[in-house]
Amino acid sequence: MQVQLHQFRPFNGSTSMVTFESPLGWGTAQWVGLRPEEGARRQVELAVPGMLTWGYEVAASGHEEEAIFEEQGRVCLVGRVRWSGEDGATAVQLGNDLVLVGIANAPALMPTHLVIRAPRLQLFDVVACAA
Repeated sequence: MQVQLHQFRPFNGSTSMVTFESPLGWGTAQWVGLRPEEGARRQVELAVPGMLTWGYEVAASGHEEEAIFEEQGRVCLVGRVRWSGEDGATAVQLGNDLVLVGIANAPALMPTHLVIRAPRLQLFDVVACAA
């Protein structure tokens, strides 16, 4: 996903949190990789670490439009389910990208659209990963 990076803040020692803007909205995430300048545009991969719980951090969405926004201190992702496994591994489409999410207690019949209220979101710099 193409994002513009705005404000970096130190977080937990050597890592940084960054506010980002994308075609789907904006949010705050942990930056993984070499820190670029503020205002830079980067191609990134989004990751939601850990297992999330159905009915608490993940729920069916009444909205079919993909979006990224913040709500009550959490980054929210609204996307379309592309596939879901019996183990709760679920691929959610956001724009042209897929985000893998682990969902505990997921329903057997997964709805077509989800809202994910991620306690933590990570951005991986695709360019740095390819180098």
